Amino acid sequence: LETLSAEAALAIENARLYREALDKAKFEQELKVAAAIQKSLLPEANHPGSFFTTAAASEPCRSVGGDFFDYVDLASGNFGCILGDVAGKGSPAALLAAAVLGMFSAEATYQTSPAELITRLNRGLFRRAVEARFLTTFYGVLSEDGHFTYTNAGHNAPIFISASGLRRLETGGVVLGLFEQARFEEETVQLEPGDVILIFSDGVTEALNVAEEEFTDERLLAVVTAQRGNPPDAMLEAVLAG
Repeated sequence: LETLSAEAALAIENARLYREALDKAKFEQELKVAAAIQKSLLPEANHPGSFFTTAAASEPCRSVGGDFFDYVDLASGNFGCILGDVAGKGSPAALLAAAVLGMFSAEATYQTSPAELITRLNRGLFRRAVEARFLTTFYGVLSEDGHFTYTNAGHNAPIFISASGLRRLETGGVVLGLFEQARFEEETVQLEPGDVILIFSDGVTEALNVAEEEFTDERLLAVVTAQRGNPPDAMLEAVLAG
């Protein structure tokens, strides 16, 4: 080994660098595939109904992440929506988010109570023995007469925008995945034509600008206040523009 020629040493080094480049390219390709799969699990951003309109967006800070949302058209004619945020980032968080979406799809078709549905999601996490993982989530059901029944499991309190002002939707319970027997409460609020509910994750309020400054809850409230009266897609665009 001591008499190894310079040419041979260079060849060995080049081979090592080549293997590392191949491994990196393979990893990046796998991340692209994972990101495409995660994106395919999310619904269309706009989901119009006969008595409501929606606008949504999800922009992971990495190729994949733990934020998720979904819609469900219930047999009763009501409309359900969920948004959640798994603790952590990257592939582990994305895998758990996908699992929760699967459980949600199975439960939402026959669970009429948001609190009961969230309770069952929480117990489902324990049945699957997912350790050291928890998530926040918000689930609400809107009826044609404007009743919106929701439960908030430790999530950023959504903003209810009405003619009378702004309020936060906080009723619910703890984050999912901490206590198997956790109980959740629900609340019903009355929406009138033109009212808006903005549901978001902490990725919005903690987003950084080029000066490394967080967007903050206060700035989000300011944007929402300035956009009051505008349709959901315009409000969403203003929030993303910051």
